[in-house]
Amino acid sequence: MKLTQLLRPRVVVLLGLWSLPVVLCIAISVIALYQTGWLVVIAGVLPLAWMVAWLVSRCWPPPKLNRSAHWTPLRASDFWTPQDVAAIEVVEAFRRQVADVNQLTIVDPNRYIQDAQELTQKLAVHFHPHANLSTLEPLHVLNPLTLVEILSVIHLAVEDLENWMLENVPGSNLATVGQLGQLPRLAKAWDIGQSIFFIATSIANPSRLLTYPLWRSTGRVTVELQNEVIRAFYQQYLSHIGYYLIEMYSGRLKGGSRVYRQRFGHIAAAVHTAGGDVAQLANLADSNTTIAIVGQVKAGKSSLINALMKDSVATTSILPETRQVQCFEFALPESTSVIRLLDTPGYSEADISKRQRAETRSAAEVADIILLVMAANVPARQSDVELVRDLQQHYQTRPHLRPSPIIGVFTHIDLLRPVREWTPPYNWRTPSSSKEHSMANAVGYARELFGHSISAYACVYTGELASNDTSVGDELIPLLVSHLDQGHASAVLKAFYSQLSQQRFQKLSKQLHGLLKNVGRKLLE
Repeated sequence: MKLTQLLRPRVVVLLGLWSLPVVLCIAISVIALYQTGWLVVIAGVLPLAWMVAWLVSRCWPPPKLNRSAHWTPLRASDFWTPQDVAAIEVVEAFRRQVADVNQLTIVDPNRYIQDAQELTQKLAVHFHPHANLSTLEPLHVLNPLTLVEILSVIHLAVEDLENWMLENVPGSNLATVGQLGQLPRLAKAWDIGQSIFFIATSIANPSRLLTYPLWRSTGRVTVELQNEVIRAFYQQYLSHIGYYLIEMYSGRLKGGSRVYRQRFGHIAAAVHTAGGDVAQLANLADSNTTIAIVGQVKAGKSSLINALMKDSVATTSILPETRQVQCFEFALPESTSVIRLLDTPGYSEADISKRQRAETRSAAEVADIILLVMAANVPARQSDVELVRDLQQHYQTRPHLRPSPIIGVFTHIDLLRPVREWTPPYNWRTPSSSKEHSMANAVGYARELFGHSISAYACVYTGELASNDTSVGDELIPLLVSHLDQGHASAVLKAFYSQLSQQRFQKLSKQLHGLLKNVGRKLLE
């Protein structure tokens, strides 16, 4: 309803009759306060309160839009790749520098479109830094994307924003677009009404008119509070748009919003809104974790597997892709997921043959967690470094996948100096004995070679006295459990893209079949 329609005679009469009891109550209250002498006290307290509010508003400025995002930062889902995580800073930087909004600009639809286009261009430059997209028009950066991906971003972001509005904005399901368009006029009418009310209530105490300028200044505090709510809404809009733009550029929306919701379901939304719910990743289909055990010949890989599986050997099979890679099923403590152990053929330090490299790399690429087994008493690590470098290059060319964490496992620790000493357990992380210092030096040397490529290290013993040693259970098992969430995340992405690739041609054939069917029906008609 427009403001001019409120001034019709019928509306004015009804409004007068409705407000008459309120006016009478106010008048009677003012008379009663005047007779009891409290009106003077109130008249003195109100200007003082207004003055304090005005001083607070001046000394404590309202946060701008670029400062209201610190309490709702965009959070990365656990299945995001490093490139996705780095894109968060692009979104947050845009949220910090975007122009401020208020009760007048929030109803402008062009503002939403322009900011979404600018954010899309910034993320396109981040995900495709070599494509020189920064010089293109905002709409041109959408050229490499499919219509399904663009519509999926709009659908998912609007759906999440709708849920946020229903949960946090009272009356959002009642106000119409036309009424929202009248917000600037209603705000102006409300301001005029407040002024009229102030002047009307000053009849009993004309001295209050002297405080009118101060009252007008403190009245802006209410407007600032309203603008803070508006800023929170717009930050939610930018957050949802940024989140699903990252999902789009990562390729997870190629199958459409329905496939995305079915695959990741409430997990992506939970991670987005609640700050991460990684435990639910294990509930996804095809998220069973695969652990590849790689290393040089005689590094102790088979002995390590025997030490891990001495209580829970299930089945043994051969992978068709790599015939010399053996696969075992294993159950980790505190986990209900099925764990697959891949025992890969060892490679030599002197020279890695193409067959050895292909077999080991194939198993490592399939794996979600990699155990790099190294003999602690052998310092030759060049072939291990080359293998880790190959894995890094593999994921650099596939940024849509999450790199599998690599855990370095040192075996043959009994052969470290002093060789004749063997009185476990040993605490190499805080070494005190000569044996513990030798183990710590072996790990330190590996850290110099591999840097941050290896996420954690363990020193275990799998020799003849393994039955009396608990280093596998004390050292390695906790590391595997702590990396299980990362393994699930890697498995989720691999299974999702594999399924998406398999269904692509099936969906295309269905689309062609539906198109030909419709064309044939039209021709018959």
